[in-house]
Amino acid sequence: MARWIGTLNEGSLLRRTLMAIGTFVLGSLTFVGVVSLVLVSVAKAVLPPHEAPNDKDPAADATEEADSEASAGASKTALGKTSRSKRPRPSSPAARESAPSAD
Repeated sequence: MARWIGTLNEGSLLRRTLMAIGTFVLGSLTFVGVVSLVLVSVAKAVLPPHEAPNDKDPAADATEEADSEASAGASKTALGKTSRSKRPRPSSPAARESAPSAD
């Protein structure tokens, strides 16, 4: 084992640098793979199973659609996309003359 480690220290600077980079990349990929596997396993154990869309009853779908439509209407109102009420304007010139002026 000591003889094999000693051979890694021999050779050109380029060979040693590439060996160090390769070892770092391989170690990093192994670490990320193991951590990902552990996290996915823990998440699957903790979270409830995912329901397929076909497993839902139609009443729940109707309720969800109504909720989404209500939220869409609320977001339009919040964004000011509703129609504005206009101030009534007098149609005839005589009515304009009798209207109070803002002088």
